Amino acid sequence: MKQKALIRVLSAVLSVSFVLSAVSFNAFGEDTTTEVTEPVTSVTTKEEAQKTLEDQRKELEEKLKESERKLAEFEESAKGTEKYINALDEKIGYLNEELTLLDNEVVSAQEKVDKLEKEIKPLKKQLNALQKEYDEAKKEFDELNDDFTDTYNAYCLRLRAMYICGTDSIIAALLSSKDISQFLNRYEMIKAISKSDTQLLKEVNTKMERIITQQDGLNERKQRLATKKNALDTKQKECEAQKATIEAKQEEMAQKKVILAQDRAESDALLAEYTQKTQMYTEYRNEDEALVQSVNDEIDALISGLKSPDEVTTAKESEHKDTGSSTAPSEDNPLYSKSNAVLNMTYPAPGHYAVSAPFGHYSNGKPHTGMDFPYPTGSKVVAAQKGIVIKVKRLNYSYGYYVMIYHGTDAKGRSVVTLYAHNSSILVSTGQTVKKGQQIAKGGSTGNSTGPHCHFEVILDGTKVNPKNYLSK
Repeated sequence: MKQKALIRVLSAVLSVSFVLSAVSFNAFGEDTTTEVTEPVTSVTTKEEAQKTLEDQRKELEEKLKESERKLAEFEESAKGTEKYINALDEKIGYLNEELTLLDNEVVSAQEKVDKLEKEIKPLKKQLNALQKEYDEAKKEFDELNDDFTDTYNAYCLRLRAMYICGTDSIIAALLSSKDISQFLNRYEMIKAISKSDTQLLKEVNTKMERIITQQDGLNERKQRLATKKNALDTKQKECEAQKATIEAKQEEMAQKKVILAQDRAESDALLAEYTQKTQMYTEYRNEDEALVQSVNDEIDALISGLKSPDEVTTAKESEHKDTGSSTAPSEDNPLYSKSNAVLNMTYPAPGHYAVSAPFGHYSNGKPHTGMDFPYPTGSKVVAAQKGIVIKVKRLNYSYGYYVMIYHGTDAKGRSVVTLYAHNSSILVSTGQTVKKGQQIAKGGSTGNSTGPHCHFEVILDGTKVNPKNYLSK
């Protein structure tokens, strides 16, 4: 009876162990393991930057609505007035700012996409390698589990047979032997079976331990696989979200650019009509920014390379073209050297002192880097101060036909340069020395201009300043 009880306990222990092992594996096989998500690191500075952009967008949207409301209040007959043009340009300025913000957001989103795609590529490679490892380990585990099942089933049959047979049957088999020879044979047989049962039990335990070890390794691989897959999914979703953001913002930009183009065309047309009516000519306010930038870059490069007045030598008369103007160098130095006398300038268009556009900014926010003096085509344009002509350029955009003169340095050692734009013809050449008040060009309306006027700039050490502070009749 004790042996039967012992067999029952052993059978139960083995069954429970196997069931626990099988349950654990089945749960794993059904992929019910909770995936571990990677912690999301919040970057406060990026969040703040994004919030700032959003706040700016909201503010601009409010300003745009206010501009549209103002424009809607104008009657049809008032559309040709300066007030209406300024209100329209104000709206254009807000649209430009909004497009700049949108463009910055697109660039930022594209940078994120590029970064994520670089991170996704190695993640996919790692995931594929982990998946391969897992599949191989799973296959090995399944084979081991099948082998264990066969061994276990065989041992269960043996336990069942032992239970049915019982100890009494074994003793009866021995006692019922006809002679000592049969007794010994049966005894050796029972001993062999008992030894086989012991080996079978040992094999069951050994394979069970291997299964548990293999299962732990498989679980670890599964966990690593799940973690890596979760990281990949997160980055792919974020990447797709950023791409969707780019697409949405580009679509919004396209719509706003259509509106902007319409408003710019209307503004330019109304400005042309208005300046024609008032004879207060100036520049169109919606010139292509890339063209403007290219001209400014060329001018900046020229000014940054200027030599000090002491290093400059005037060109000989024979080196200048015959323009009808005196090219002989003056007895005095043609350039001022550390003297504020250089800042005492005369008006560039004698007799024409009305200003159609002052130095500062237009209502659309774009800078106006000089002063505009309207006059009839062919009017005299003179050098505001003595100096040397450093640039003569003829463009069909921007400044049109323009001249630049280097006058030397002021008391602070700042280089002083003046610029005269939109001329119909130029009467001097590069390298030529000119006197204060000497005619250098004839007035016109070349380049970005609504009508004949002189656009005049004063540039101190590369910075454009208000000419009004330096002009006197």
